[in-house]
Amino acid sequence: MATQQVRSAARKPRAKTSQSKSLDANAWAEAGLLELAAHGIDRVRVEVLAKRLSVTKGSFYWHFKDRDALLAMMLDQWRRRATLALIQRLDRGGAAPLDRLRELLRLPMQAERSARAAEVELAIRLWGRIDPNARDALEEVDELRLQYLTQLLVESGARPELARARAILAYSYQRVAPTLIPADAAGLMQHCEDLLIGLAP
Repeated sequence: MATQQVRSAARKPRAKTSQSKSLDANAWAEAGLLELAAHGIDRVRVEVLAKRLSVTKGSFYWHFKDRDALLAMMLDQWRRRATLALIQRLDRGGAAPLDRLRELLRLPMQAERSARAAEVELAIRLWGRIDPNARDALEEVDELRLQYLTQLLVESGARPELARARAILAYSYQRVAPTLIPADAAGLMQHCEDLLIGLAP
């Protein structure tokens, strides 16, 4: 009888605490960003994400005090991945400023990953219309990106007094170009870049 009880216990699923430990906070934040992009901020709820991740709600409360803590981590993860990590990667490569600038301008038009990132960003911008924390994160990210574009433009030969205005135009171009320029239109893409950078006659 004792042997049967031992075997029965061995077949039971692991305790919730083990499951909670195995799923880290980053996984919840990533799931939150995906849900945000697909359905908007109102759908970013604990029970919805638990179902997406195939875990119990107890796993969520192992990592977060409440939903607001998750939302804060989602914004921080997006800020780091979509801006800070990207800038570090570009600078670490050692490419010339002009080459880094061209790579940056072309990023939104590269592959499915860029499309997913654009969906997340659009969802955050919509969220920012109704939430001050999301709005603050967006303003910080926009300023960081504009500063970096301005820096690259100056290092590429743009007149300093015009660099900020060119950076705003370049940033606007990044936002809309993927919907206007075919991915295989390399000549048109380069001509647009030359105009923005100030290399075109």
